[in-house]
Amino acid sequence: MIKNPDRLSIDRNDRKLYDEIKLFKKKTNKEKFLFAMAYGYINNVKFPIKSKDGFILNQNLIPEDKALIYSLAIKDSKSPEVLLNLQDVYTIVEGYAHAGLKLLYDESTTGVEPGSFSLKLEKEIFERIKEKENK
Repeated sequence: MIKNPDRLSIDRNDRKLYDEIKLFKKKTNKEKFLFAMAYGYINNVKFPIKSKDGFILNQNLIPEDKALIYSLAIKDSKSPEVLLNLQDVYTIVEGYAHAGLKLLYDESTTGVEPGSFSLKLEKEIFERIKEKENK
């Protein structure tokens, strides 16, 4: 019998990246992970984790966090049946967070002026909201 995971994990090599991104200063691990997960998802990229390192305990997830995680897993798998296996759900969202973190790190550290990445990200978010409103 497969035991349900008790935490969301990151790739062991990503821990230092989470700490280096200025956008993540003063944010909790949960906030960092969910942001990276969403960023990976909106950019339609996920990478498998090679070496898991526990990052967020399930007990620290509030219903809204779970709703976001479950929604993303259903959308990715194209079936609500994915929710029957929490390990599958976590594998999906951990992959998006892993890829999203890489994108955020690369974009925030390659030749940008202080504050410009935050402005670029804010602009991108508003553009995506506008696209959704016009559909």
